[in-house]
Amino acid sequence: MTARTLRLMFASAAAAGVFALTGCGTITISTDDATPSATPTGAAQQPSTAATASGDDGQAAGGLGTDVNNLDPCKLLTPTEVNTFTGREITQIDRDNATVGTTRYCQWQLEQGQLVLSLSPTSADDFAVRDPAAQDFTGVGDEAFTSSGHLYVRSGDLSIDVYSTAKDGDAANLDVDKTVAQRVIDQL
Repeated sequence: MTARTLRLMFASAAAAGVFALTGCGTITISTDDATPSATPTGAAQQPSTAATASGDDGQAAGGLGTDVNNLDPCKLLTPTEVNTFTGREITQIDRDNATVGTTRYCQWQLEQGQLVLSLSPTSADDFAVRDPAAQDFTGVGDEAFTSSGHLYVRSGDLSIDVYSTAKDGDAANLDVDKTVAQRVIDQL
């Protein structure tokens, strides 16, 4: 089984889990010890897309690098950024609680919808293995495509999978996905 197939299976399982959990009684609010900001009334703001110099080790100068074991997806976005990008208030954060592994994820449950960020190691060859229905996407990362509502982005040897259902319509959700992916890349 390829890494790509495993990522797709993981994303499907995560989505199924979200739907199963949404009908389960009370929801606890967890915001990484920070209070969510008020839901913004304006459009989502785009983060800076300034390029950073890359060192010989594949890590951006002053950045976090692309080793999945050193990245915590829940800490790559602040609650304020999630609220701003999605236009929705966070009601719960589901963390993978892993310290090592091949895939790391964070899922923000929102007052309406969700935002899921998954990070996996990849290569250009692995990333090229795609669902035949996938559509190329430009403007973020080294290469990107959309499939089944997800935006998959390769940045160096890191695969970034973003899935959101916070906005009304696929195009608006894809804008959120792109903003989130670019914010993650800016920190690498």
